[in-house]
Amino acid sequence: MSRFLPRLSLLALIGAALAAPLPAAAQSKNLEWTSGSPGGAWFTQTTGVSTLVMEATPGVNIRIVPGGGKDNPSRIQAGLSQIGMGIDFLSAAALRGEEPYKQKHDKLRTLGSTGVDVYFMVYVPVEEKRSLAEILADPKLTIGVTSAATSEHLTLQRALEHYGNSFAKIRAGGGKVVISAYGELIQGFNDNQFSVLWTAGEIPSGLASQIVDGRRKVKFAAFPADLQNVLTEKFGYSKGTIPAGTFPELQSADVSVSSMGNIYLVSSELPDDFVYAMTKAIIANKSRLANIYQAMGRYDPATAWKTQPVPLHPGAEKAFREAGFLK
Repeated sequence: MSRFLPRLSLLALIGAALAAPLPAAAQSKNLEWTSGSPGGAWFTQTTGVSTLVMEATPGVNIRIVPGGGKDNPSRIQAGLSQIGMGIDFLSAAALRGEEPYKQKHDKLRTLGSTGVDVYFMVYVPVEEKRSLAEILADPKLTIGVTSAATSEHLTLQRALEHYGNSFAKIRAGGGKVVISAYGELIQGFNDNQFSVLWTAGEIPSGLASQIVDGRRKVKFAAFPADLQNVLTEKFGYSKGTIPAGTFPELQSADVSVSSMGNIYLVSSELPDDFVYAMTKAIIANKSRLANIYQAMGRYDPATAWKTQPVPLHPGAEKAFREAGFLK
């Protein structure tokens, strides 16, 4: 399981390569970074990266708050948060004002990719013989998922709808939908309170490691091709594979699933000099990001800026250009 880095360890990441402090006019700012479900990977990632950014920008204080891939764009648009973790296709939908969003989110900007791809990881008991299609169509299904703010929650709703099911039908049919944070979901799953755990995670995944260490013997459920196709063609998800051997206790072959890319979101109202310093701090500490969260070691500034489901912030553009990555 990934842990938050101690503050002293994070201080060691800064080094001489960090950006200069912001001008006096931009000092003493309190900013909010909307993350993910408590206990999840985004909390670990944002805590570590925000510390790097605060060291690069004296006078700026960043507070990490719970959020999720679905709700984070709206928090930024409303001015509640100024920084957020984002999902590529959901951020693009928010910018355009498309489902599940009611209006155009014109304040969304990005620093590009975090370097992390996320795969849907659905856990079922090893004795389960049904396909995921059959499981999701069952009105007596018992399943656990994170809050309505998250991409996992939204994707489960979409998957159930594809198979003619819904939260309401499950509850009416004698099934159960458990909505909670990761820690409580893992505990409930291990205690047999529900039969399916619907999550999303990176490779490697701290959540998967916790489940492997649990009392229950489980396996991954593959996404049927028809479900992947509708998620991709209708909503913009990607198609991914959890390679055989990635989690030997959970799979005996490749597992085909839907996937999505993570991006850094920022408000267009953030000053260019702050976003420049923030982006520069991340670029300067590229080789050390894996110490914060292992999957972040894949961050590559040479390509990160190319991931623009929403426009690149001018401050980020300046940092990538100055570093020689954006011509």
